[in-house]
Amino acid sequence: MDDVATPHGPIWHGATVLVVDNEPVTRKLVRRTLEAEGFHVEEANDGESALALIQAREEPFDLVLTDLSMPGIDGRQVSETLARYRPNVAVLCMSGDPDSVPRIGPSDTPVRVMLKPFTAEDLYHAVRDAISRSADLTAIAEDEIIRAHARLSKFAKSLEESRTMRVHTLDLVVAARELRRGAASG
Repeated sequence: MDDVATPHGPIWHGATVLVVDNEPVTRKLVRRTLEAEGFHVEEANDGESALALIQAREEPFDLVLTDLSMPGIDGRQVSETLARYRPNVAVLCMSGDPDSVPRIGPSDTPVRVMLKPFTAEDLYHAVRDAISRSADLTAIAEDEIIRAHARLSKFAKSLEESRTMRVHTLDLVVAARELRRGAASG
């Protein structure tokens, strides 16, 4: 298996997943399937409940698995809200209607969609992939932040060295003036 291992196992082992679907049977089935694979699962019966759970939770979910077609706040709105306010949370959508899968425009947030019905294996692989991809993107972003910080630190050091040189130059100019004044008055 090509699993990326950490000291405690694959990145998705024990991950927390929020399942959002207005169909109780689907929610329960997805929950049982994911729990059997070692995921920690919570449920929300609509988009509004999902956003409330996400906001109230101290530690973010690793993945939100949401149905696209729900009354009120739908899965697309949940995914857009997460992209804006919790971008490190992976999102995977599901839909029983291929025609309801949103078209992606140039300004839209991309949406990954699993079409219902899906097998337990398809679900497991899609969830694992979404969490791994999110973790990879987070690691890339963290590396970029570290590199930017190093460049800024180097720049700050150069500025400090430049300031120090200017201060030393001014000290020399002041000392030279004082020597001239002393020589001229003496």
